[in-house]
Amino acid sequence: MEEKSVKKKFTMPNTFVVISIFIMIATVLTWIIPSGTFDRAFDEATGRTLVVPGTFKLVAHTPVSLPQMVMSIYDGMVDAANIVFFTFFSYGFMVMLIRVGAFDAGVGALIRRLKDKKQFAMPLIAIIFSLMGASFGIYEESYGFVPVVMSMGVALGYDPFYGAIAVLGGIATGYAAASINPYTVAIAQTIGELPLFSGMGFRWLCYVCFMTLFLSCMCRYGRMVKADPKKSYVYGVEFPFLSSSTQDELVSKEFTTRHKISLLICLGTVIAFAFGAIRYGWYFSELSAIFIVMMFVVGLVNKQSINETCDAFVDISKNILFAAFVIGLSRAILIVLQKGQIIDTICFYFSNGLAGMSKTVAAEAMFGFQTLLNLFIPSGSGQAVTSMPLMIPLSDLLKINRQIAVLAFQFGDGFSNIFWPTACAVLCAISGVPINKWWKFFAPYCLFATILGAALIAAAVSINYGPF
Repeated sequence: MEEKSVKKKFTMPNTFVVISIFIMIATVLTWIIPSGTFDRAFDEATGRTLVVPGTFKLVAHTPVSLPQMVMSIYDGMVDAANIVFFTFFSYGFMVMLIRVGAFDAGVGALIRRLKDKKQFAMPLIAIIFSLMGASFGIYEESYGFVPVVMSMGVALGYDPFYGAIAVLGGIATGYAAASINPYTVAIAQTIGELPLFSGMGFRWLCYVCFMTLFLSCMCRYGRMVKADPKKSYVYGVEFPFLSSSTQDELVSKEFTTRHKISLLICLGTVIAFAFGAIRYGWYFSELSAIFIVMMFVVGLVNKQSINETCDAFVDISKNILFAAFVIGLSRAILIVLQKGQIIDTICFYFSNGLAGMSKTVAAEAMFGFQTLLNLFIPSGSGQAVTSMPLMIPLSDLLKINRQIAVLAFQFGDGFSNIFWPTACAVLCAISGVPINKWWKFFAPYCLFATILGAALIAAAVSINYGPF
Protein backbone atom coordinates (compact mmCIF):
# COMPACT_ATOMS: atom_id res chain seq x y z
CA MET A 1 0.00 0.00 0.00
CA GLU A 2 1.36 3.39 -0.97
CA GLU A 3 1.66 5.72 2.02
CA LYS A 4 0.54 9.30 1.56
CA SER A 5 2.43 12.02 3.33
CA VAL A 6 0.19 14.21 5.39
CA LYS A 7 1.22 17.82 5.83
CA LYS A 8 0.25 19.31 9.14
CA LYS A 9 -1.30 22.73 8.90
CA PHE A 10 0.42 25.38 10.98
CA THR A 11 -1.69 26.67 13.84
CA MET A 12 -0.93 29.83 15.77
CA PRO A 13 0.22 29.08 19.33
CA ASN A 14 -1.99 29.97 22.27
CA THR A 15 -1.68 33.56 23.50
CA PHE A 16 0.01 32.29 26.67
CA VAL A 17 2.63 30.53 24.52
CA VAL A 18 3.29 33.66 22.42
CA ILE A 19 3.85 35.82 25.50
CA SER A 20 5.98 33.11 27.13
CA ILE A 21 8.22 33.11 24.05
CA PHE A 22 8.77 36.85 24.47
CA ILE A 23 9.54 36.33 28.16
CA MET A 24 12.22 33.83 27.13
CA ILE A 25 13.60 36.22 24.49
CA ALA A 26 13.80 38.97 27.11
CA THR A 27 15.63 36.57 29.41
CA VAL A 28 18.17 35.72 26.70
CA LEU A 29 18.75 39.44 26.05
CA THR A 30 19.70 39.93 29.71
CA TRP A 31 22.58 37.48 29.11
CA ILE A 32 23.72 39.23 25.91
CA ILE A 33 23.31 42.95 26.67
CA PRO A 34 25.46 44.48 29.44
CA SER A 35 23.66 45.76 32.52
CA GLY A 36 23.74 49.52 32.92
CA THR A 37 21.87 52.40 34.44
CA PHE A 38 21.39 56.14 34.33
CA ASP A 39 21.10 58.29 37.41
CA ARG A 40 17.59 59.62 37.93
CA ALA A 41 16.35 62.76 39.63
CA PHE A 42 12.96 64.15 40.57
CA ASP A 43 11.83 66.93 38.24
CA GLU A 44 9.45 69.47 39.76
CA ALA A 45 8.18 70.69 36.37
CA THR A 46 6.80 67.27 35.43
CA GLY A 47 6.37 65.88 38.94
CA ARG A 48 8.18 62.74 37.81
CA THR A 49 11.57 61.07 38.19
CA LEU A 50 13.60 61.55 35.00
CA VAL A 51 16.77 60.11 33.52
CA VAL A 52 19.80 62.41 33.93
CA PRO A 53 21.65 62.57 30.56
CA GLY A 54 25.39 61.90 30.64
CA THR A 55 25.24 59.73 33.77
CA PHE A 56 25.11 56.29 32.17
CA LYS A 57 27.38 53.69 33.71
CA LEU A 58 27.79 49.95 33.40
CA VAL A 59 27.03 47.97 36.52
CA ALA A 60 27.61 44.39 37.61
CA HIS A 61 25.98 42.10 35.07
CA THR A 62 22.66 40.75 36.36
CA PRO A 63 21.40 38.19 33.82
CA VAL A 64 18.06 36.65 34.69
CA SER A 65 18.30 32.98 35.64
CA LEU A 66 15.74 30.33 34.73
CA PRO A 67 14.18 30.32 38.24
CA GLN A 68 14.03 34.14 38.18
CA MET A 69 12.36 34.04 34.76
CA VAL A 70 9.65 31.74 36.09
CA MET A 71 9.20 33.83 39.24
CA SER A 72 8.79 36.95 37.06
CA ILE A 73 5.41 35.55 36.00
CA TYR A 74 4.17 35.81 39.59
CA ASP A 75 5.85 39.22 39.97
CA GLY A 76 4.14 40.39 36.79
CA MET A 77 0.74 39.28 38.10
CA VAL A 78 1.31 41.25 41.31
CA ASP A 79 2.70 44.29 39.49
CA ALA A 80 -0.32 44.40 37.14
CA ALA A 81 -2.88 43.93 39.94
CA ASN A 82 -4.25 47.47 39.57
CA ILE A 83 -5.23 47.05 35.93
CA VAL A 84 -6.38 43.44 36.47
CA PHE A 85 -8.92 44.39 39.13
CA PHE A 86 -9.95 47.53 37.29
CA THR A 87 -10.80 45.25 34.36
CA PHE A 88 -12.94 43.04 36.62
CA PHE A 89 -14.96 45.97 37.98
CA SER A 90 -15.34 47.90 34.71
CA TYR A 91 -16.49 44.74 32.92
CA GLY A 92 -18.81 43.93 35.82
CA PHE A 93 -20.58 47.26 35.48
CA MET A 94 -20.83 47.30 31.68
CA VAL A 95 -21.90 43.67 31.29
CA MET A 96 -24.52 44.26 34.00
CA LEU A 97 -26.24 46.59 31.52
CA ILE A 98 -26.50 43.62 29.17
CA ARG A 99 -27.71 41.28 31.91
CA VAL A 100 -30.61 43.54 32.94
CA GLY A 101 -31.64 44.11 29.31
CA ALA A 102 -30.90 47.85 29.26
CA PHE A 103 -28.23 47.53 26.58
CA ASP A 104 -30.34 45.38 24.25
CA ALA A 105 -33.35 47.68 24.57
CA GLY A 106 -31.17 50.77 24.03
CA VAL A 107 -29.52 49.34 20.91
CA GLY A 108 -32.93 48.32 19.59
CA ALA A 109 -34.16 51.90 20.02
CA LEU A 110 -30.99 53.16 18.30
CA ILE A 111 -31.51 50.85 15.33
CA ARG A 112 -35.11 52.02 14.99
CA ARG A 113 -33.94 55.65 15.07
CA LEU A 114 -31.07 55.20 12.58
CA LYS A 115 -33.18 53.24 10.08
CA ASP A 116 -31.08 53.18 6.85
CA LYS A 117 -28.07 54.98 8.41
CA LYS A 118 -26.94 52.14 10.68
CA GLN A 119 -23.61 51.87 8.85
CA PHE A 120 -22.49 55.19 10.39
CA ALA A 121 -22.97 54.08 14.00
CA MET A 122 -19.71 52.16 14.49
CA PRO A 123 -17.42 54.66 12.68
CA LEU A 124 -18.96 57.40 14.84
CA ILE A 125 -18.19 55.39 17.98
CA ALA A 126 -14.61 54.90 16.77
CA ILE A 127 -14.22 58.66 16.27
CA ILE A 128 -15.58 59.37 19.75
CA PHE A 129 -13.13 56.97 21.36
CA SER A 130 -10.26 58.32 19.27
CA LEU A 131 -11.03 61.84 20.49
CA MET A 132 -11.05 60.56 24.07
CA GLY A 133 -7.56 59.18 23.52
CA ALA A 134 -6.32 62.25 21.67
CA SER A 135 -7.66 64.78 24.15
CA PHE A 136 -7.86 63.14 27.58
CA GLY A 137 -5.22 60.43 27.24
CA ILE A 138 -7.82 57.75 28.03
CA TYR A 139 -6.64 54.24 27.13
CA GLU A 140 -7.05 51.49 29.74
CA GLU A 141 -10.16 53.27 30.99
CA SER A 142 -11.92 52.23 27.76
CA TYR A 143 -11.70 48.51 28.53
CA GLY A 144 -15.10 48.36 30.21
CA PHE A 145 -16.81 49.60 27.04
CA VAL A 146 -15.43 46.79 24.89
CA PRO A 147 -18.12 44.12 25.54
CA VAL A 148 -20.91 46.67 25.04
CA VAL A 149 -19.63 47.92 21.67
CA MET A 150 -18.77 44.38 20.56
CA SER A 151 -22.38 43.40 21.28
CA MET A 152 -23.51 46.45 19.31
CA GLY A 153 -21.38 45.33 16.36
CA VAL A 154 -23.18 41.97 16.34
CA ALA A 155 -26.57 43.64 16.72
CA LEU A 156 -25.87 45.84 13.68
CA GLY A 157 -25.10 42.80 11.54
CA TYR A 158 -21.31 42.70 11.76
CA ASP A 159 -19.15 40.55 14.05
CA PRO A 160 -17.78 41.03 17.60
CA PHE A 161 -14.30 41.91 16.31
CA TYR A 162 -15.72 44.93 14.44
CA GLY A 163 -16.81 46.38 17.78
CA ALA A 164 -13.40 45.67 19.33
CA ILE A 165 -11.73 47.40 16.38
CA ALA A 166 -13.95 50.46 16.86
CA VAL A 167 -13.12 50.87 20.55
CA LEU A 168 -9.55 49.63 20.90
CA GLY A 169 -8.33 50.58 17.44
CA GLY A 170 -10.04 53.96 17.62
CA ILE A 171 -8.66 54.87 21.03
CA ALA A 172 -5.15 53.60 20.13
CA THR A 173 -5.11 55.73 16.97
CA GLY A 174 -6.30 58.81 18.85
CA TYR A 175 -3.79 58.19 21.64
CA ALA A 176 -0.93 57.90 19.13
CA ALA A 177 -1.96 60.94 17.07
CA ALA A 178 -2.90 63.00 20.11
CA SER A 179 -2.85 66.78 20.21
CA ILE A 180 -3.21 67.41 23.96
CA ASN A 181 -2.71 63.98 25.56
CA PRO A 182 -1.62 64.77 29.15
CA TYR A 183 0.24 61.46 29.57
CA THR A 184 2.40 61.62 26.43
CA VAL A 185 2.46 65.02 24.72
CA ALA A 186 2.34 67.07 27.92
CA ILE A 187 5.10 65.09 29.67
CA ALA A 188 7.35 64.95 26.59
CA GLN A 189 6.96 68.69 25.89
CA THR A 190 7.60 69.57 29.52
CA ILE A 191 10.82 67.52 29.48
CA GLY A 192 11.76 69.23 26.20
CA GLU A 193 11.02 72.66 27.72
CA LEU A 194 8.50 73.39 24.98
CA PRO A 195 5.33 75.45 25.49
CA LEU A 196 2.64 73.09 26.71
CA PHE A 197 0.54 71.67 23.86
CA SER A 198 2.42 73.81 21.33
CA GLY A 199 2.47 72.72 17.68
CA MET A 200 -1.15 71.64 18.01
CA GLY A 201 -2.11 72.54 14.44
CA PHE A 202 0.27 70.05 12.83
CA ARG A 203 -0.66 67.33 15.31
CA TRP A 204 -4.37 67.79 14.54
CA LEU A 205 -3.48 67.41 10.85
CA CYS A 206 -1.67 64.16 11.75
CA TYR A 207 -4.77 63.03 13.67
CA VAL A 208 -6.98 63.56 10.62
CA CYS A 209 -4.54 61.63 8.40
CA PHE A 210 -4.30 58.68 10.79
CA MET A 211 -8.04 58.53 11.47
CA THR A 212 -8.76 58.59 7.73
CA LEU A 213 -6.45 55.58 7.35
CA PHE A 214 -7.97 53.79 10.34
CA LEU A 215 -11.60 54.35 9.33
CA SER A 216 -10.91 53.19 5.77
CA CYS A 217 -9.37 49.93 7.09
CA MET A 218 -12.11 49.47 9.67
CA CYS A 219 -15.01 50.12 7.26
CA ARG A 220 -13.45 47.88 4.62
CA TYR A 221 -13.43 45.02 7.14
CA GLY A 222 -17.00 45.84 8.20
CA ARG A 223 -18.27 45.73 4.61
CA MET A 224 -16.49 42.41 4.03
CA VAL A 225 -18.11 40.82 7.12
CA LYS A 226 -21.51 42.29 6.30
CA ALA A 227 -21.38 40.80 2.81
CA ASP A 228 -20.18 37.36 3.96
CA PRO A 229 -20.16 36.56 7.72
CA LYS A 230 -17.93 33.53 7.06
CA LYS A 231 -15.11 35.90 6.11
CA SER A 232 -15.07 37.26 9.64
CA TYR A 233 -11.62 36.90 11.21
CA VAL A 234 -13.31 35.54 14.34
CA TYR A 235 -15.76 33.21 12.60
CA GLY A 236 -16.30 30.25 14.93
CA VAL A 237 -14.81 32.00 17.98
CA GLU A 238 -17.15 32.09 20.98
CA PHE A 239 -17.71 35.27 23.00
CA PRO A 240 -19.78 34.17 26.02
CA PHE A 241 -19.88 37.62 27.65
CA LEU A 242 -21.73 39.28 24.74
CA SER A 243 -25.43 39.79 24.15
CA SER A 244 -26.81 37.00 21.96
CA SER A 245 -29.90 38.87 20.71
CA THR A 246 -30.43 39.13 16.95
CA GLN A 247 -31.15 42.45 15.25
CA ASP A 248 -34.83 41.56 14.81
CA GLU A 249 -35.08 40.66 18.51
CA LEU A 250 -33.45 43.95 19.49
CA VAL A 251 -35.75 46.04 17.30
CA SER A 252 -38.80 44.41 18.91
CA LYS A 253 -37.64 45.00 22.50
CA GLU A 254 -39.48 47.59 24.54
CA PHE A 255 -37.29 50.47 25.78
CA THR A 256 -38.68 50.88 29.30
CA THR A 257 -38.16 53.66 31.83
CA ARG A 258 -35.89 51.39 33.87
CA HIS A 259 -33.76 50.77 30.80
CA LYS A 260 -33.50 54.51 30.12
CA ILE A 261 -32.51 55.21 33.73
CA SER A 262 -29.87 52.45 33.56
CA LEU A 263 -28.31 53.91 30.42
CA LEU A 264 -28.42 57.42 31.91
CA ILE A 265 -26.54 56.01 34.92
CA CYS A 266 -23.97 54.61 32.48
CA LEU A 267 -23.62 58.01 30.79
CA GLY A 268 -23.33 59.74 34.16
CA THR A 269 -20.67 57.25 35.22
CA VAL A 270 -18.63 57.95 32.08
CA ILE A 271 -18.87 61.71 32.62
CA ALA A 272 -17.95 61.35 36.30
CA PHE A 273 -14.80 59.32 35.75
CA ALA A 274 -13.71 61.44 32.76
CA PHE A 275 -14.09 64.60 34.86
CA GLY A 276 -12.38 63.01 37.85
CA ALA A 277 -9.47 61.70 35.74
CA ILE A 278 -8.89 65.11 34.14
CA ARG A 279 -9.63 67.39 37.08
CA TYR A 280 -8.42 65.36 40.06
CA GLY A 281 -6.11 62.78 38.52
CA TRP A 282 -8.30 59.82 39.41
CA TYR A 283 -6.93 56.50 38.26
CA PHE A 284 -7.65 52.81 38.76
CA SER A 285 -8.62 52.84 42.44
CA GLU A 286 -11.08 55.75 42.16
CA LEU A 287 -12.51 54.58 38.84
CA SER A 288 -12.94 51.03 40.14
CA ALA A 289 -14.83 52.38 43.16
CA ILE A 290 -17.23 54.23 40.84
CA PHE A 291 -17.86 51.10 38.77
CA ILE A 292 -18.48 48.99 41.90
CA VAL A 293 -21.08 51.40 43.27
CA MET A 294 -22.82 51.97 39.93
CA MET A 295 -23.00 48.23 39.26
CA PHE A 296 -25.16 47.81 42.38
CA VAL A 297 -27.18 50.93 41.53
CA VAL A 298 -28.03 49.49 38.10
CA GLY A 299 -29.03 46.23 39.80
CA LEU A 300 -31.33 48.03 42.25
CA VAL A 301 -32.93 50.12 39.48
CA ASN A 302 -33.80 46.89 37.69
CA LYS A 303 -35.23 45.26 40.86
CA GLN A 304 -32.28 42.97 41.50
CA SER A 305 -31.44 42.08 45.07
CA ILE A 306 -27.88 42.60 46.32
CA ASN A 307 -27.42 38.82 46.30
CA GLU A 308 -28.48 38.63 42.66
CA THR A 309 -26.08 41.41 41.69
CA CYS A 310 -23.23 39.67 43.52
CA ASP A 311 -24.04 36.36 41.81
CA ALA A 312 -24.14 38.10 38.43
CA PHE A 313 -20.75 39.76 39.08
CA VAL A 314 -19.15 36.43 40.00
CA ASP A 315 -20.59 34.85 36.85
CA ILE A 316 -19.32 37.75 34.71
CA SER A 317 -15.87 37.52 36.30
CA LYS A 318 -15.44 33.93 35.12
CA ASN A 319 -15.22 35.23 31.56
CA ILE A 320 -12.47 37.72 32.46
CA LEU A 321 -10.04 35.31 34.09
CA PHE A 322 -8.26 34.71 30.79
CA ALA A 323 -7.82 38.47 30.34
CA ALA A 324 -6.50 38.82 33.89
CA PHE A 325 -3.86 36.12 33.40
CA VAL A 326 -2.74 37.56 30.05
CA ILE A 327 -2.36 41.04 31.56
CA GLY A 328 -0.15 39.70 34.34
CA LEU A 329 1.82 37.41 32.05
CA SER A 330 2.63 40.21 29.59
CA ARG A 331 3.86 42.37 32.48
CA ALA A 332 6.44 39.65 33.24
CA ILE A 333 8.39 40.69 30.12
CA LEU A 334 9.01 44.12 31.64
CA ILE A 335 9.89 42.55 35.00
CA VAL A 336 12.60 40.41 33.33
CA LEU A 337 14.11 43.42 31.53
CA GLN A 338 14.13 45.44 34.73
CA LYS A 339 15.84 42.63 36.66
CA GLY A 340 18.47 42.36 33.93
CA GLN A 341 18.97 46.18 33.97
CA ILE A 342 19.30 46.36 30.17
CA ILE A 343 16.68 48.99 29.21
CA ASP A 344 19.00 51.92 30.03
CA THR A 345 21.83 50.22 28.16
CA ILE A 346 19.71 49.92 25.03
CA CYS A 347 18.75 53.61 25.26
CA PHE A 348 22.38 54.69 25.79
CA TYR A 349 23.88 52.80 22.85
CA PHE A 350 21.11 53.85 20.52
CA SER A 351 21.47 57.55 21.36
CA ASN A 352 25.20 57.33 20.71
CA GLY A 353 24.59 55.60 17.38
CA LEU A 354 22.58 58.51 15.95
CA ALA A 355 25.51 60.95 15.94
CA GLY A 356 26.49 62.04 12.43
CA MET A 357 23.19 61.17 10.73
CA SER A 358 21.24 63.59 8.54
CA LYS A 359 18.24 65.31 10.10
CA THR A 360 15.63 63.24 8.28
CA VAL A 361 17.39 59.91 8.83
CA ALA A 362 17.98 60.72 12.51
CA ALA A 363 14.34 61.72 13.03
CA GLU A 364 13.15 58.50 11.37
CA ALA A 365 15.62 56.54 13.51
CA MET A 366 14.14 58.19 16.62
CA PHE A 367 10.70 57.05 15.48
CA GLY A 368 11.98 53.51 14.95
CA PHE A 369 13.70 53.48 18.32
CA GLN A 370 10.62 54.68 20.17
CA THR A 371 8.60 51.97 18.41
CA LEU A 372 11.11 49.33 19.50
CA LEU A 373 11.35 50.74 23.02
CA ASN A 374 7.59 50.37 23.39
CA LEU A 375 8.09 46.60 23.29
CA PHE A 376 10.07 46.94 26.52
CA ILE A 377 8.23 49.88 28.12
CA PRO A 378 4.54 49.74 27.09
CA SER A 379 3.65 52.68 29.36
CA GLY A 380 3.48 56.02 27.52
CA SER A 381 4.49 58.14 30.51
CA GLY A 382 7.12 55.56 31.52
CA GLN A 383 8.64 55.66 28.06
CA ALA A 384 8.61 59.47 28.05
CA VAL A 385 10.59 59.83 31.29
CA THR A 386 13.10 57.19 30.13
CA SER A 387 13.77 58.22 26.53
CA MET A 388 12.96 61.93 26.20
CA PRO A 389 15.76 63.17 28.52
CA LEU A 390 18.11 61.43 26.03
CA MET A 391 16.31 62.35 22.79
CA ILE A 392 16.00 66.07 23.57
CA PRO A 393 19.78 66.76 23.95
CA LEU A 394 20.37 64.49 20.94
CA SER A 395 17.93 66.48 18.80
CA ASP A 396 19.76 69.67 19.80
CA LEU A 397 23.10 68.12 18.81
CA LEU A 398 21.70 67.08 15.42
CA LYS A 399 19.93 70.45 14.99
CA ILE A 400 16.51 68.79 14.86
CA ASN A 401 13.66 70.82 16.33
CA ARG A 402 12.67 69.41 19.73
CA GLN A 403 9.04 69.30 18.63
CA ILE A 404 9.99 66.65 16.05
CA ALA A 405 11.59 64.51 18.78
CA VAL A 406 8.30 64.73 20.69
CA LEU A 407 6.39 63.72 17.55
CA ALA A 408 8.66 60.71 16.97
CA PHE A 409 8.11 59.60 20.57
CA GLN A 410 4.36 60.10 20.29
CA PHE A 411 3.99 58.01 17.11
CA GLY A 412 6.41 55.32 18.26
CA ASP A 413 4.74 54.90 21.63
CA GLY A 414 1.17 54.88 20.33
CA PHE A 415 0.77 52.71 17.25
CA SER A 416 2.94 49.81 18.40
CA ASN A 417 0.55 49.37 21.35
CA ILE A 418 -1.73 47.45 18.98
CA PHE A 419 1.07 45.22 17.66
CA TRP A 420 3.70 44.38 20.29
CA PRO A 421 2.51 41.42 22.40
CA THR A 422 3.49 43.22 25.62
CA ALA A 423 0.58 45.57 24.92
CA CYS A 424 -1.76 43.96 22.40
CA ALA A 425 -1.98 40.71 24.39
CA VAL A 426 -3.93 42.69 26.95
CA LEU A 427 -6.26 44.04 24.25
CA CYS A 428 -6.77 40.50 22.90
CA ALA A 429 -7.58 39.24 26.37
CA ILE A 430 -10.02 42.10 27.04
CA SER A 431 -11.89 41.47 23.79
CA GLY A 432 -11.55 37.67 23.74
CA VAL A 433 -10.00 37.81 20.26
CA PRO A 434 -7.16 35.26 19.70
CA ILE A 435 -3.85 37.02 19.08
CA ASN A 436 -3.45 35.51 15.58
CA LYS A 437 -6.88 36.86 14.61
CA TRP A 438 -5.97 40.21 16.14
CA TRP A 439 -2.75 40.47 14.13
CA LYS A 440 -4.59 39.52 10.93
CA PHE A 441 -6.29 42.93 11.00
CA PHE A 442 -3.97 45.09 13.08
CA ALA A 443 -0.57 44.00 11.71
CA PRO A 444 -1.29 45.44 8.22
CA TYR A 445 -2.91 48.53 9.76
CA CYS A 446 0.09 49.06 12.03
CA LEU A 447 2.40 48.76 9.01
CA PHE A 448 0.39 51.35 7.06
CA ALA A 449 0.30 53.65 10.10
CA THR A 450 4.08 53.32 10.50
CA ILE A 451 4.63 54.27 6.85
CA LEU A 452 2.26 57.23 7.23
CA GLY A 453 3.99 58.24 10.47
CA ALA A 454 7.39 58.16 8.77
CA ALA A 455 6.05 60.35 5.95
CA LEU A 456 4.60 62.87 8.42
CA ILE A 457 7.89 63.00 10.36
CA ALA A 458 9.79 63.60 7.10
CA ALA A 459 7.33 66.40 6.32
CA ALA A 460 7.87 67.85 9.81
CA VAL A 461 11.63 67.91 9.23
CA SER A 462 11.22 69.56 5.82
CA ILE A 463 9.11 72.40 7.26
CA ASN A 464 11.22 72.57 10.46
CA TYR A 465 8.12 71.88 12.55
CA GLY A 466 8.54 73.98 15.65
CA PRO A 467 6.86 74.81 18.93
CA PHE A 468 4.20 77.11 17.48
